[in-house]
Amino acid sequence: MAPEGAEAKAEQTASARLELIKGQDTQQCLDQANLTRAVEARLQRRAFRADVPATLYVKITIERAGSAWSAWLTMHDGSGAFLGQRALTTEALDCSALDDSLALVVALLVDSPPAPETPPVPEAAAEPSSSSQATPAPNPEAAAIHLPPDTPAPRQPWRLQLAVAGSGAIGLVPGFAPGIELGLGAKAPTLPELRLFAGAYAGREQRRSEQDAGARFDLAYFGLEVCPLEPHFGSAAWFVCAGQSLGRVRVSAFGFDENSTSNHLSYALLLRSGIQLAFASHWAARLGIRAEVPLTRGVFGYGRPDGTQQGLYQASAVAGVLDLGIVVQL
Repeated sequence: MAPEGAEAKAEQTASARLELIKGQDTQQCLDQANLTRAVEARLQRRAFRADVPATLYVKITIERAGSAWSAWLTMHDGSGAFLGQRALTTEALDCSALDDSLALVVALLVDSPPAPETPPVPEAAAEPSSSSQATPAPNPEAAAIHLPPDTPAPRQPWRLQLAVAGSGAIGLVPGFAPGIELGLGAKAPTLPELRLFAGAYAGREQRRSEQDAGARFDLAYFGLEVCPLEPHFGSAAWFVCAGQSLGRVRVSAFGFDENSTSNHLSYALLLRSGIQLAFASHWAARLGIRAEVPLTRGVFGYGRPDGTQQGLYQASAVAGVLDLGIVVQL
C-alpha cells in the first residue's frame, strides 16, 4: 500500500479534462462551468486542472431529439486509449432534469476511471487533448441511464402561454354560434397549468314561428380552469382541464309591441380536452373541445294576447364548444 504522502502527491499531479458541446435547442442546458463546479463539489477537491497532466478526458454532447434530452459521454485516458461511452436520457419537459445525474456520473468516472475498451470506430492518431481527441459517434448500445419524465428539473422555468382561437358553440345560445377566445396559461415547474380565458360569440336570433318577432342573444364570458393532465408524445401533447365560466347573456327583443333589453348571468362547470402540436420553438397549434354544464338556465319567453306565457329559448343542459387556434409560449 502506498503511503498517504504518495497518494496526496499523485492527486496533485493528475487531473481530468472536460469538454461539453451543446446541440441545437439545448442552449438552456447545463453549461461546462456549472458542471465543473458541481463535479468538484461532489468530489470535494479540484478535479479539473490545466497545470498538471490529464489522466482522463471526458467529452459530453448534449442533444435533443423530439421530446427526449440526451447527454453522451465519451472517455479517453491520458494516452488516448478509448475508455467507453455512457449516456443519460430523459423525456422530462426541461433538460435541467439531467443536471444532478450528469454531475454524479462524471464525478464517479473521474474518481474511478473505467478500463480501456475497443472503440466502436477507428480513431485517428493524435496527441491527447480535449479538442483533437478522436471521438466515436454516439453508440446506441452504450450503457444508458434512462431518467423518468418526472425527474426534478431545478432550472425549469415557469411556462407562460398565450392562445388565440376561433370557436363555435352549440347549446349556449340559439343555433350554432361562432366566436373568438383568448387564453393565458401559467404553469409552475411542479404544479398543473392554470388557464384564464375569455371570449364572445356572435349574436344569434330566436324567432317566433307565427310572426317576425323574437330576440337576439349575445354572450360574452370569462373563466378559469386547471389542467392536471398533460402527457407528451413527441411534439404533441394531450391535455385535460376542468374549471368554470361566468357569462353575461344580453337578450334584446324585437318585433313586439313593447321591446325590451335585459342582461342575465350564466354560470357553468366545464371539462375540456384537446391536443397541442408544436411546429416551432415557441409556437403550437391547439385543437380543443369542451363540455359545459350551465347551473343557471333561464327560460326566455314572451306574453301572448290571451295573457299566457310562451317560451322562446332555454340553454341546453349540456353545451358543446369546439376551438382551434394558435399558442405562443412567452
